[in-house]
Amino acid sequence: MDHVRAELKRAGYSPRVVGFPFVEYRESVEKGIQIAPIRRELRVEALDYSPSTPKGGLRARVVAAGNGCESGDFEGVRGFIALARRGACFFAVKARNAHNAGAIALLVFNSEPGLFDGTLGDPRASPIPAAAIDGAVGPELAVSSSSMVELELATHRRRSTSQNVIADTHNGVRRVLMVGAHLDSVLVGPGINDNATGVVALLEIARVVRKRYPELAVRFGFWGAEELGLFGSRAYASTADRRRIVGYLNLDVLGSPSPERTVYKGGPFAARWLEHFERRGLRVGQIDVGGRSDHFPFDQAGVPTGGLFAGGYPCYHRACDRLANVDLAVLDELAAAAAFGVASFAPIVRD
Repeated sequence: MDHVRAELKRAGYSPRVVGFPFVEYRESVEKGIQIAPIRRELRVEALDYSPSTPKGGLRARVVAAGNGCESGDFEGVRGFIALARRGACFFAVKARNAHNAGAIALLVFNSEPGLFDGTLGDPRASPIPAAAIDGAVGPELAVSSSSMVELELATHRRRSTSQNVIADTHNGVRRVLMVGAHLDSVLVGPGINDNATGVVALLEIARVVRKRYPELAVRFGFWGAEELGLFGSRAYASTADRRRIVGYLNLDVLGSPSPERTVYKGGPFAARWLEHFERRGLRVGQIDVGGRSDHFPFDQAGVPTGGLFAGGYPCYHRACDRLANVDLAVLDELAAAAAFGVASFAPIVRD
C-alpha cells in the first residue's frame, strides 16, 4: 500500500487511504483422515470463514453432491458429510445448500490435483464446517458408497481493519470512470500474477493518464482484503455515490502464460475490447467470472462493469505465483488493452 501511495504521489496525484473494518479469519487445526474403505491421512484446508468442527472433530460417511449448486444435489446427505466439486457457483452457495439438506459438514474438491485457497466470503456464510480437499482424492471419495472421514477444524475470527487507496484525475466532477485492482494476495503465495500484475498495470495507466491525457475523468481504486471476501471493494461500493460512476473496469490476473485472452462477459464494455484484440490479431474470448473479483460489488450496486483476465494459470493461489511464472508479454498486451478501455470509456472534462 505504501508503495502504491508513493507512486501515485510521484505521478502527481493526491491519493487517499481509506480504512474499513472487516472480520479477519485464521485457522489453527486442519486435519482429515479417511477411515473407510481404506485408512489414510487427507490433505484438507478450511475454507476461509468456515466454522470450527466440534472439539475433537466429527466422523461421518461421505455422500457425493455433484457440484452442489442446486438443492437437489444433496439428496441423502442428512447427518453425513457432503462432498461437492469446485466450480459453477460460490462456495457459500454449496455450503448453504448442504446445511439446508441436513449435512453436518461440506468438503469441496478441486478440478485438478492439489488444494486451493478458497473463501466463503462472509463470516455468516455457512453454519456448518467447510473445507477444501485434494482434487486427486475427491473423485475417489465420491464414487465409493462406504467412504468414511474424520474431520477436525479449529478456526478463529477477530475484528480487524484494512485500507483502500483511491486517487482521482479530477475532484468534484459529475461523472467518472472507475478502474480497480486488488492489493492483497493469498497467504500461501507472493501473488505476483494475482494480483501484482493488475496493480502495476493500473499504476502505469494512472501515470500515463496524468501526464498525457489529463482531460479524462478517472478514479483509480486499489483494494484491500479482496482474497478474504472482496471486503475493500464492498466497503467502497456501499458508500460511494454510484450515480456518478459511469462504469467500473477490473484488472485481476493479467500475466498468465496462456494463449487465451479474455474479457468479462456481458456489460457494455466487452464488445469494444473484443474489437481491440481482434484488430491486433490476438486470440480472444469471453469469460463469466461471476462474483469472484472486485467488479462484483459494483455490479450488485447497478454500476456497469467489465474486466480483463489472462486465462488459466497453473500457479493460481499457490506458492509458485512468482515473477518467473508470469508472461510479461501477455501482461503488456492486457495492460495496453486496459489503457485502451480507459481512453475509450472515461468521460472527458471540458475546460
